[in-house]
Parts: sequence; structure tokens; C-alpha cells
Amino acid sequence: MATPERSCIACRKKGGKGELIKLADTPSGVVIDYLEKLPGRGAYICAEDACMEKGLKEGPLSRAFKHKVSPPDADAFREELRGKILRKIEGIFGIAMKSRQAVWGFDAVASAARRARGGLLIVAEDISEGTERKFMGSAPGSSYDTVHYSTKDGLGSILGASPVALVFIAEPALAAALGREIGRLKGISRG
Repeated sequence: MATPERSCIACRKKGGKGELIKLADTPSGVVIDYLEKLPGRGAYICAEDACMEKGLKEGPLSRAFKHKVSPPDADAFREELRGKILRKIEGIFGIAMKSRQAVWGFDAVASAARRARGGLLIVAEDISEGTERKFMGSAPGSSYDTVHYSTKDGLGSILGASPVALVFIAEPALAAALGREIGRLKGISRG
């Protein structure tokens, strides 16, 4: 059975459920339906600043919802979306930790990355160039994706550990979900 495709109201990019951000038209106005549970007509938008700039206006929203709609405050919308994405990222890290799919620390990550057939390497944005270069030499990244996210203190806080520069998620579904959410966060954090 084919998965229904949705289209971004701004750029018209098509995507399956979960690839775009769902908006819902409620009596209190247009809201983010991040879990895609609210009833009624939905509209979809990319988690990109350019799409939000263009799509969170009366015209595109009214066309999508098929009646006149007042657009949400763009800055408040971005902050709310940012908060939802951060909570989702923390939730995915939590699941990965509970299921023992997350490892951190140079040696543990290098060992997991060398054995991996897929997965996601998360590198703190404030890692030293020397440490990153040393890691990439010990566990070349041909079979896993790599993203730069947060700081060493930020990753450590999420994991309940001292500062953490490297994290590896081996489980494919968790790695894909975490990579998607970090990508979304970076999409709305530009500019």
C-alpha cells in the first residue's frame, strides 16, 4: 500500500508522513501538530527558515486550509517548533540509552563505529580539531552518517555524563530518527 504524500505549502516539496511538519487549523488558530494527532485538515511545511518565511503567511495558509486563516507569529512559531524538536531529540537519546543503543567516549564510540553497518555518529560542535581528526583516523566513516550537534556539555547533560564529545547510535531506526530531528533543528536555526 502506497504511503500518502504531503506537499510543503511554501516550496511544494513532497514527503511522506513525518518528513514535513504538520500544521493544524484549530479554533485558537494555526498550531504545530508535531505528533500528527489533531483532527481536521492539515497543512504541511518544511522545517526550513525559507519555507516558514514564505509559507506562514495568510495566502498560503488560507489556500491550504480552504478558508481565510490568520497566520501565527513567525518568531513564536519557530521557538515553539524548536522546543518540540529539542524534546524529541532528548526523547530519542533517552530511548537509545535505555535500549543500550547509545555509546559515548572515544574508545567505545570508535569500537562501535568500526563494527557498525549503518548508524549515526554525533560529534559535539566544540570538539577539538585534533580529537576529531584522531577519531576519524581510528574509525573511518564509510558505513555510518555523521552530524555535528550541540556542545560537549550539552551532550553530557542529555546523557547524564561529564562532557561528551562523541556519541554513536547503532540501531538504524533510532539513528535515522535522530538524524532527521537534528537536521530539522539545523534547518530552523540558520540565519
